[in-house]
Parts: sequence; structure tokens; C-alpha cells
Amino acid sequence: MDQEPKRIVVDQQEGCTIIRFRDKDILDQVNIHEMGEEMYAAVEGSPGINVVVDFDGVLYLSSSALGKLISLKRRVEENSGTIKMCRIKPEIMEVFRITKLDTIFDIRPDLKAALT
Repeated sequence: MDQEPKRIVVDQQEGCTIIRFRDKDILDQVNIHEMGEEMYAAVEGSPGINVVVDFDGVLYLSSSALGKLISLKRRVEENSGTIKMCRIKPEIMEVFRITKLDTIFDIRPDLKAALT
């Protein structure tokens, strides 16, 4: 990435790329677009990457943001990587269940479980 991401924080821990969100409400279309581009850039050109998307602090998530997460999953898996999610609040987890996304994403209760 050429510049510091505005919408996400990217860390490395135990061989994983951890993506965290700066915003607690991921609802604004412009912000979601930026977030998606930043996430894609974080995994681009990294075959076999292990990604953990950490939702700690996220209170609201729009359906557009879910679309970005699905695209991120596709990009990671097309490059033989893995993606897990963790620390999803119960209200957001309900959206994952309703949309059946809980069946396609590997969701763990906490960061420690996601790193294993």
C-alpha cells in the first residue's frame, strides 16, 4: 500500500495478517468503498496469506460491507490463502446468520482462537 489506510489497521501476528476496522459503524457508502479497497490492497500479491478480520469495536455493519467481506474472502482463497473472522458482536452475528454468511465464513469467538 502506498499510503496509511484510513479505514482499517493492518497488523502481523503469529504468521497472520490481522485486519481491524477504525470505524465502529460501517454504514457509509464512501467509507465502505475505501475500506474494501484498503482490505484488497492488504492481501494483494500475497499467495498463501492467512487473514484474520477482527471485528472488535464494530457495532454496526451494512449489507454493502458484507459484500466487501465476501469479495475479500474470494480474493484470499483464489490465492490459496485462508480467512477467519473473530469478535463479532451478537447483533452483527445475527445478520451473518440471517444471510447464511455464518456458513461460509470461519468465525471464531476471539483473536486467540482465530490465530490457531
